[in-house]
Amino acid sequence: MMFKKKIVSNSNTKKSCFLDESPVFKFINPNGNDKLSEMSGSDLQDLIILMDEYYIQLRSRLGFEQYITFGLELEFENAMKIRIMNQLDEAFPNGDWKIKSDHSLNNGAEIASPILRDNETTWRNLDKVCSIVEPLASIDKNSGGHIHIGTQVLGNDKKSWLNFIKIWSVYENIIFRFVYGDFLTARPYMLKYAEPMAKDFWQDYENLKITSASLEAVIYRISHKRNQAVNFKNVSCNIHNKFCSDSTIEFRCPNGSLNSAIWQNNVNFFVKLLTYSRNTAFNDDIVQQRHQSNLDKFAELKWYDEIYLEQALELCDIVFTNNFDKIYFLRQYLKSFQVRKKNADYPKTHAFTKI
Repeated sequence: MMFKKKIVSNSNTKKSCFLDESPVFKFINPNGNDKLSEMSGSDLQDLIILMDEYYIQLRSRLGFEQYITFGLELEFENAMKIRIMNQLDEAFPNGDWKIKSDHSLNNGAEIASPILRDNETTWRNLDKVCSIVEPLASIDKNSGGHIHIGTQVLGNDKKSWLNFIKIWSVYENIIFRFVYGDFLTARPYMLKYAEPMAKDFWQDYENLKITSASLEAVIYRISHKRNQAVNFKNVSCNIHNKFCSDSTIEFRCPNGSLNSAIWQNNVNFFVKLLTYSRNTAFNDDIVQQRHQSNLDKFAELKWYDEIYLEQALELCDIVFTNNFDKIYFLRQYLKSFQVRKKNADYPKTHAFTKI
């Protein structure tokens, strides 16, 4: 299972290739696809120790196919809006990254990205935006980090959409702690603006899997409200039943951040989760088994703060196809095994990214 040989570069840009010489990637081959959930206890312990000494950083690309599009909404508070606007205009004369007010924030604002694709320019521009805003605003209790992903990732097969709500409902507790980013808990208004949907999505799945409902009917059924963890109100089709160019699935649950590596890590997870849901090799059995073991354990959002290592490893093995992505996911999920202390307000974790 373990690989300790030096990693050799791969000139095929469509395949992941990683040249990280950190101890964790000498212990485990970043290009491999090991079943972390099946590691022996001692190997897993060694991996976690090495991983805790590793700091994730912004990558130049994630390996998405070019048809995959996404957009970002960066919310922040206590903002010097005029100075931010002037610096954005200077950095992006074409006005692609737009700043606007947001009534849900405390003297805050939101920056909306243009339609993005996975390439070096996208991530460099995101990092530039974060660098502009960071000294002129703050991430506080109301700030969210919404991510829109084009519906073409799931496609027009109803089964893919049902797979997605099924896997989301089962692993929502893991997903939420991961997208808390560098915080240890949900922002206080999570229930108002990004309500957890585990129980609703499972009930939707159970009802829809046995019907001949159309894809349009499925999307209508799972669109309970706009302010849910995953919002489908922006999904739209034309008269030929094909998705419109601006049709997106919106992930509203991430906490706000001005750390480009965390933004990128969140995008990577959501795209890979959607991609897996479309996979013909979707493993219904393992997701079903996990649902049975989780049954009624996560009735309240506060339980999402806790660490469920076995479940997180399982989700890693399901969604990702290389160890590099798995380590990036686990580093952000585990947060050095810190958990929110009782009565703590909105605590941050120790840094796990390299600036």
